[in-house]
Amino acid sequence: MNVILIGYRCTGKSTTGEIFARVTSLPFVDTDRVIESTMGSNVASIVADLGWEEFRKIESQVLKQVLTSDSKVIATGGGVVLDKKNLAAMEESAGTVIWLRASADTILRRMSGDIATPGLRPSLTGNSLEQEVVETLAFRDPLYRGAADLVVNTDLHDPAETATIIQKILDKKGVGYGG
Repeated sequence: MNVILIGYRCTGKSTTGEIFARVTSLPFVDTDRVIESTMGSNVASIVADLGWEEFRKIESQVLKQVLTSDSKVIATGGGVVLDKKNLAAMEESAGTVIWLRASADTILRRMSGDIATPGLRPSLTGNSLEQEVVETLAFRDPLYRGAADLVVNTDLHDPAETATIIQKILDKKGVGYGG
């Protein structure tokens, strides 16, 4: 079974996913990295060249491809929940979808401290970063909630702690993930 991490930017999907994969000896796939590798460019450049709509189509294709095989940890892009086809694909994959949740304040703090933010996290709305995060979270939170089998709040946990929390929850629930 796949462990699929969803959530907004800077909630820890990639870093936590890498740690969880290493601890459980599962392969790790980051859908944004697959897109970048396939397209030969970073997310910001892809969005600048093709626009968000085309990026989302590529994201859906990559997610569908990644979900064709089993027993891996998958970190998705923050907007993967915007397309109902993606939600259906995750549900049909019989994987466990885990929403890594964080407050707007935590996300903004993490984004401001991440030197990769400009290349990896292009503007979604053109608004100020604070306004964008608050508004986008308000819109997406119900989508994340609806897609998630489990929710892990990452406000007070670093990625290693979050990976441990995920492992303990899955072990306690008897969810097999190959680890």
